[in-house]
Amino acid sequence: MACSTNVLKGFALLWDIIYALFGLVVIGLGVHIIYKFEHFNTAAFVIIAVGVVVVLFALFGALGAARESSATSKVFVVIVVILIVLEVIVVGFLWVFQTSLLINVDKTFDQLWHDQPVPIKPGNQSEIASLERWLDCCGNVGPQDYVLAPNSCYNSESDKLNLEGCRQKFLDFIADRWTTFNFVSLLLVGVEIICALLAYVLANSIVNRWRRSKYYTK
Repeated sequence: MACSTNVLKGFALLWDIIYALFGLVVIGLGVHIIYKFEHFNTAAFVIIAVGVVVVLFALFGALGAARESSATSKVFVVIVVILIVLEVIVVGFLWVFQTSLLINVDKTFDQLWHDQPVPIKPGNQSEIASLERWLDCCGNVGPQDYVLAPNSCYNSESDKLNLEGCRQKFLDFIADRWTTFNFVSLLLVGVEIICALLAYVLANSIVNRWRRSKYYTK
C-alpha cells in the first residue's frame, strides 16, 4: 500500500504542477493586457490576481503532497472546491450576460476614439493607433474617418491601407476571445477537479497507512 501512496503522491504532484502552469499562463495574459491596452488595466489586474491565487494554491497543494501531509491536502481540497464553485458562477455570469458586457466594450471603444489628441497626426500614438496596428484596421468605421489616414492605418508588411474599421473588428475579436476564455476557464475547473480528487484520495491513503502502521510492524 505504501507503493500506491507513492503513486498517488506522484500523480498529485504532477497535476499540481499543471495547475500552477495554468496560473502562470493567466498571469501572463494579464500582463499582456496591461502592456497592450491601458484602458483595460482593471480587468488585467483582476486576471493577474486570479493567476497569483491559482499559483499559490497549486504550490500549497504540491507542498501537502510532497510532505505527505493529510491535513494540508484536505485543506487544499476545501480551498479548491470553493474556487471551483466561484469560477463556475463567474463563467456562468459571463456567458449569460455576454451581450451586456460587449455593449460596455463598445462604450470603451467610444471613449478611446474620443480621447485621441486632435488634430490626428501621421505618427499618432494613441490607444486607437495601437488597435489599428494590432488588428490591421483603420479608424472607427474605415479610413474615411480621417482627413489623412495615419501611419497606423497601413499594413506593416504590405504598406497597403487597411479598409476595415476598428470598432466592429475589435468587438468581433473580444467576442471570439470571450468564448475561448469561457472554455479555458472550464478546462481550468477540470484540472482543479482532478487536483482535488487526487489530494483527497492521497490524504485518505496517508491516514490509512498511518493507521495500519499502528497495528502491523515491519
